[in-house]
Amino acid sequence: MYIICRLQPSSFTINFCQQECLRCEWMDLDELARTKHATPITSNVAKLLLYGYREGFDKIDISMREFPAVYTGLFYKLYHRELPESYRNIT
Repeated sequence: MYIICRLQPSSFTINFCQQECLRCEWMDLDELARTKHATPITSNVAKLLLYGYREGFDKIDISMREFPAVYTGLFYKLYHRELPESYRNIT
């Protein structure tokens, strides 16, 4: 489950569970929105955040889209306001 919120880190040091993650890193939001190495849901969350920062978070409202999960045959549901075409096609 993803929950989009804005927080200020108390530190930029990342301590992560090595049994759950292969790698953790801070990334620039523009880079995360454009990378080919992110899952479809991560890429779309990054695009929503990028849109919110540039156009105002009041523009992100609730709707739902399904994205394929990393597990075959399963899907994620992402609730948000529809992105303008110019943001949906960032690659």
